[in-house]
Amino acid sequence: MHVYISHPTALDDLCAFLERAECVVQNSHAHGFDVHLPRAYSETQARRELDIYLATWQVRHPGVEAYVVDRDGVA
Repeated sequence: MHVYISHPTALDDLCAFLERAECVVQNSHAHGFDVHLPRAYSETQARRELDIYLATWQVRHPGVEAYVVDRDGVA
């Protein structure tokens, strides 16, 4: 899955947060990165967990948007 983040200055913090949650972060660039949840049993479960992680992280970072986008750039 690909995650978009609105503030590149917060990228490292978000990546570290997800890695602590046992996510695998790859292909990081200014406004996003790819993430994989190896412990998830299905893509649906992985998406649900990632949505929860992103929502939790955003509570601590008001004003920063982070969300999953598909390969065509649609959320």
